[in-house]
Amino acid sequence: MTEQVSVPATASGVPLHFAHDDATLKSPTVQRVADGRLLHALFVDSLTGVYNRAYATGRAQQLLKSARAARVAMLVVNVDGFSRINDIADYDLGDRLLRSVAQRLARALATNDLLARIGGDEFLIVTEHHGHMPMLAAFAQQMLALFAEPFVIAGREYRVSASVGVARSNDGARDASLLMRDAGAAMRRAKVHAPGNVCFFTRDMKEAAQRRFAIENRLRDALKAGELTIAYQPVVAAASRETIAVEALLRWTSSELGDVAPAEFIPIAEQAGLMEDIGDWVLEQACAQVANWRWSIAPDVSVSVNISPVQFNARLVQRVAACLANSGLDPSALQLEITEGILLPDDATVRATMAALAKLGVTLAIDDFGTGYASLSYLKRFALHGLKIDRSFVAGLPDDTDCAAIAEALVKMAHACGMCVTAEGVETEQQAVMLREMGCDALQGYLFGRPGTAADCAGRLSDADRFRRKRMPR
Repeated sequence: MTEQVSVPATASGVPLHFAHDDATLKSPTVQRVADGRLLHALFVDSLTGVYNRAYATGRAQQLLKSARAARVAMLVVNVDGFSRINDIADYDLGDRLLRSVAQRLARALATNDLLARIGGDEFLIVTEHHGHMPMLAAFAQQMLALFAEPFVIAGREYRVSASVGVARSNDGARDASLLMRDAGAAMRRAKVHAPGNVCFFTRDMKEAAQRRFAIENRLRDALKAGELTIAYQPVVAAASRETIAVEALLRWTSSELGDVAPAEFIPIAEQAGLMEDIGDWVLEQACAQVANWRWSIAPDVSVSVNISPVQFNARLVQRVAACLANSGLDPSALQLEITEGILLPDDATVRATMAALAKLGVTLAIDDFGTGYASLSYLKRFALHGLKIDRSFVAGLPDDTDCAAIAEALVKMAHACGMCVTAEGVETEQQAVMLREMGCDALQGYLFGRPGTAADCAGRLSDADRFRRKRMPR
């Protein structure tokens, strides 16, 4: 036997029910929460008046265990750009907008549909009326269309869009939390690739989610397990072809996953909050290694270290200072490479951090320039010492006239700003000659050496040092 305890209706106009079996109802805990007002507090979102995550998960699980399970679908609706509302106004406006969104969604739902707020700007819809794909797609588009009209708050109009992710139980999910996760993954895919649209969860998303989970899980222990290493790639002077620097590149060989590409695991490390510790380790190891080389075999070599956006804060200055002090590396031998995205906020924190790093004596270079959104004015506005031309502009040389024109323009503009220019991705002699003639100061790419172990790099530096000594006048 199951008894239903009713409490006041939510914003959707649907009474809140929470099912208990007889054994549960007899427990002391349930006796204490039998009062409807307490149930309301436990299972209704206090801001919007719709259900909360706890109730939605429980109710969805009941549906998934019923005979109607195959007809259940979940939609996660995320308000695009909601953070901008809080940025341009106060949080009260954001709260009022969320209440308006909840009310608009609720009015469009059928009586047996369930609406819940499951995150700051995320809502969940659980429906069992749209089992067929065309009907479900039409329903999702209907939810999206609700955002076409502006929201009127305190007499002013505010326009926001939404991204919707959809997951169906007949895709195999029989667990409410997993189905919600799948709908959330589809929503995030929509936000990345097509904000303001609907995205259905697919098998490849599931495989990608499983892969991501495995990477994040293993990455948490990778540093302690000694699975992370640093590869060093030579950077040569364009005119003399002598090795003048190395770039420290993070590598990961997992005992379970094998070699994992940096482009795959670094974004996951950043999102999982792991990159600061990993970045600190890379900086520490690179400074110590190059300080040793400068003392033993290559007195003038310098090192470039990539800095993640999540590392770029006031703490970075302290970490760099500590690594320099502990290793004994001359600050002028350390170059920190940052991406255009770090510069885009152009706020006081970015400026202060860059000024403090420059005061330490390290140099700063903008990496992969030309692939992001930073304007040319950023080259002069910030205390940058170097610019690295992205490999995408080098790959087309010498035949692609557009690539050649862009590369040459970047060299001239960087030099006008007093910056040194390094071209990445140099693979042929023709590219090297052309870039040197354009005025590039340094070159990096497979033509001069692939990333290798510290021992490999030490061998190159030793050979270069012996060759240099032979050429010195006696």
